[in-house]
Amino acid sequence: MEERKNVNGSTVVEMAYIIPLFLFFFVILIHTVFYYHDKVILSGAACETAAVSAQEKRRYGTREFDPEVFFTERIRGKLILLTVGEISITENDNETAVEVSAGRSFMKLNICQKAVAAEPEEVIRWVK
Repeated sequence: MEERKNVNGSTVVEMAYIIPLFLFFFVILIHTVFYYHDKVILSGAACETAAVSAQEKRRYGTREFDPEVFFTERIRGKLILLTVGEISITENDNETAVEVSAGRSFMKLNICQKAVAAEPEEVIRWVK
């Protein structure tokens, strides 16, 4: 005859409490990974936009570069969890700042990246 394994009723009740906790922590872990993924994407796109915009200032003549369009192209289709709320790009004489706010429900994210327009030819001329 085959032996039957019996499971105590307390084991079933304990598992009924533990399994939802594991699922809850798994969902929280996935949301955290998605949040940091989007944070890195937004930070990298803002940094790249600030650097390219600062270097575009060095070019004399007409300016065909639109930093906001450049930024939106960099993040198109890459964000998983957050949605971009506001993009603010300020340009001074030698500095460009890109500020981005994004969020979803209670998760909010504000990123500010700055880049200075380097003018190495001025230093080289001064040294000579």
